[in-house]
Amino acid sequence: MKTKRNPGWWRRLLALMVVGVLLAACATPTPEAPAPTPTTEPELTPAPEEPTETTEPMPEETPTEEPTMEPGVPGGIAPLNPEVSGDVEFWHFWGSPVRRAAIRRAVALCEQLLPNIDVEEVFKPFGDIWTANIAAVAAGSGMPDVIVEDRPQLPQRARDEVETNLQPFIDRDGVEAGQFWEFTWNEAQYEGDVYGIPFETDVRVLFWNKQAFREAGLDPEVPPETWDDLLAYADALDVQNEDGSYSRIGVFPLWNAGVDFWARTNGWTPVINGVPSVDDPALEETLAWVKTWVDRYGGWQALQNFRAQFSAPPNDIFMSGAVAMVVDVGGYHSILSFYRPAYEFADGTRENMEWGISFIPYNLEKADWSGGFALSIPRGAPNPEAAWEFIKCLAGPEAQMSWARDTYAIPTLRDAAFDPVLMADPNWAAIVENMEYSSGSDYVPEYPNWNEQLNPRLELVWVGDLEPAAALEEAQQAIDDVIGR
Repeated sequence: MKTKRNPGWWRRLLALMVVGVLLAACATPTPEAPAPTPTTEPELTPAPEEPTETTEPMPEETPTEEPTMEPGVPGGIAPLNPEVSGDVEFWHFWGSPVRRAAIRRAVALCEQLLPNIDVEEVFKPFGDIWTANIAAVAAGSGMPDVIVEDRPQLPQRARDEVETNLQPFIDRDGVEAGQFWEFTWNEAQYEGDVYGIPFETDVRVLFWNKQAFREAGLDPEVPPETWDDLLAYADALDVQNEDGSYSRIGVFPLWNAGVDFWARTNGWTPVINGVPSVDDPALEETLAWVKTWVDRYGGWQALQNFRAQFSAPPNDIFMSGAVAMVVDVGGYHSILSFYRPAYEFADGTRENMEWGISFIPYNLEKADWSGGFALSIPRGAPNPEAAWEFIKCLAGPEAQMSWARDTYAIPTLRDAAFDPVLMADPNWAAIVENMEYSSGSDYVPEYPNWNEQLNPRLELVWVGDLEPAAALEEAQQAIDDVIGR
């Protein structure tokens, strides 16, 4: 019995030993190269021109000379460098519920793409933000790393040495000007160098209340196209009280838009060959036309009193139903969408307001003007490299599309403005269409703030103390005196 068991036991033991050897051999591949570092694999890293020491451990961080983002991954206006680190203090003036949430979302996106940069976004009131920055730069401390600049004013800031020349960064990182709307890039330049990267632009558009149109017997899907149409629509939409005052005004051209917008549709060019053109028949005709609207509604003070009854959204003059049409920035659409105001019909019933968007009614031709902002680095900012990386990201397609989807402000990147998600909304398409005939500002170095000679005289026209021709002649002469003509 024992002699029969021992041979079987030995054979089974030998078989188990052979299997163990085979399994061990399968579990330990033989490397083709002596150094098993992942960076030596040819499909990931091209062979260097000179030998490198592959026997030494490679650092975990990737070289900063090569972009770490794959082609097509949304990022910045040029490849981002995620190795740059630092704290960035970012000043802006977007404090409304819609815009504060929108800018925080865009900042968070950039912090994901730039993991070593911490951004502190700081709200400053509109207007105060720039005076505070100018004072800080003059004092040599307290300025932010990045500020939202008023783009049409940027050449003046550059001339006054408030902002940093970004051209060296732009040239180093290969930022292409052609990705931006041309006028936005031009506005950010001073003496051929760029001092801010365009971020957000806008156009003025006509908003109309579809329920008010329907109630007045107008087609709610057909807005006025010309000045004559605007007058005819106002005739239908005005609602007067027994004492002659108005409970609803069809439209008043100067609510939320200046006279210059209307003058552009009448063929006015504000600056010709670098010289402001104020004493112009097209502008004079526009002033006279606006004055007829002032008189129509009982005079300038009556209009001021009427508007004073209303405040900010959701109690502004359009959301309250007090005016049936208004010209405003396209981004007003996002405010309307946020508040979803109700419209009250004459019989007391209420329903959510419906509105349409179209171009500004014109006299001679469609025209518009676009303002907007730029991202700049104040002179003396403590962390310019981190600030620049943040600017590249925030002005890039991903962040600008995020901002536009929340605010309906138009991206300064042309392709981002036609984001399919945005274009799915017919209202967005109507807003962006206006960019085809919009233009920016022309910087007049001899007198950047030449408008200050025009604007105070306009109210004298509206109250009847000065004729349009005389007001424009006075303004032109004052401008010419400053620039030495």
